[in-house]
Amino acid sequence: MELKVIPIMQVFIAVILMVTLAKLSPEFIPQPAYSWHFSRNLSIILFILATVIGVLAVYCFRKEKTTVNPTRPEKSSSIVDTGIYRFSRNPMYLALLLIIIALAVYLQNIASFFIIPLFIAYITRYQIIPEERMLTILFGEDYKDYCQKVRRWL
Repeated sequence: MELKVIPIMQVFIAVILMVTLAKLSPEFIPQPAYSWHFSRNLSIILFILATVIGVLAVYCFRKEKTTVNPTRPEKSSSIVDTGIYRFSRNPMYLALLLIIIALAVYLQNIASFFIIPLFIAYITRYQIIPEERMLTILFGEDYKDYCQKVRRWL
């Protein structure tokens, strides 16, 4: 497996980078900045949405009695294609992405938004693509058919 850093640590790294960039580059706050209340409320909504998506994703995996461990995709016992997995092949990673976006909105600093595409690229390259390879080996055409029907992120 090509996984270098587990997904939750990728989020922590992204958070640290975003906060650091925001502190080091206060000039990247757009003027006039949108209201702090709007930013805070939008961040809360995004965080709640991320939580709901994450919980639904884990629920679907538990219901199908398959592993949620991102470091062991070879332990998968079935293709989960119901519930939230009808809309995204990776709702757990989508939930993590939404948390990062929520923080960027909360920080109101343009520099912090630069971390978002880096997170997407890293998790896609070192987590999602290797998982997809393993699931193709395990489930063959059934998994390929699922990939044709459902997008990777959303």
